[in-house]
Amino acid sequence: MLVQGHARAGRQDRLQRLHVAGAGLFLIPAGLAAVLVLATPFALSAYFSVTGWMLTVAGSRGRFVWLGNYVGVLTDRAFWGALGVTLTYTVVGTACEAGLGLVLALVFHQSFAGRGVLRTLMILPMVLTPAVVGMFWRLLYDDNYGIYNYALSLIGLPHVSWLSRSMALPSVILMDVWETSPFFMLVLLAGLQTQDKETVEAARIDGASGWQITLYLTLPHLLPYIAIAAAFRGIAALSEFDKAYMLTYGGPGATTTTMSLLNYKLGFVAFNMGRTSAMSWVIAIITLVVATPLIAYLMRAARPTGGT
Repeated sequence: MLVQGHARAGRQDRLQRLHVAGAGLFLIPAGLAAVLVLATPFALSAYFSVTGWMLTVAGSRGRFVWLGNYVGVLTDRAFWGALGVTLTYTVVGTACEAGLGLVLALVFHQSFAGRGVLRTLMILPMVLTPAVVGMFWRLLYDDNYGIYNYALSLIGLPHVSWLSRSMALPSVILMDVWETSPFFMLVLLAGLQTQDKETVEAARIDGASGWQITLYLTLPHLLPYIAIAAAFRGIAALSEFDKAYMLTYGGPGATTTTMSLLNYKLGFVAFNMGRTSAMSWVIAIITLVVATPLIAYLMRAARPTGGT
């Protein structure tokens, strides 16, 4: 009986492995297609990054310059200026979005009349395409007919040139905060739904004020959610292109030229395909350097404490 039981268990294990192997065979075509779709552009980009290919120069596609394009990118003052603009845009924008998203989440976590309708309206900026957002805000910022300058004139204040050299980057950040803060609000609202209500109620019974409950219970509970949302948003902001392109085209001068926008101009205005391929790899490496500590922190935060 015992021998028969072991034999039966062995057959079941073999059948299970055969089923798993059979299922894996069906995944091979999709896996190969994914590899080709992902690997081919990477391989071509790496190849072009070591060439002197310019669309306006015949025969330059096969002319190798090796690391010359990378040296050119890293010694270009325009690239370092674009890096500074991108980091400022990312850090300031993400911080403002996290703060505003937290306030909105705390407000919409309360019960009041019309909460569902208002919460739906708050999500609308997220569903608009960045190109539409850029064109819409360009009208709002118009020096003569924009609603912001009209509002300033109603209270007797002078018009502001929102897209001037000193105000262009803050204006782009403000537009991004308007569009992306609802993302933080949704993530933090989800976090508030998981908070232990019994702990909050016990603190309230013990005499804790609403401010104390928020500061000592709610905020520590929401920190991992804030970190997750900030990580996703920060990584996306490092490659931001369309908002600055539609609103200012990187100007005035280069005050709002992000790395992606500079790369676009290099490739599709100057037609320097070799240099723009090299810059794409540099941008990817910078993004990985910034994202890796964030991802490592999130993995440590998600790892269960204690153990057996």
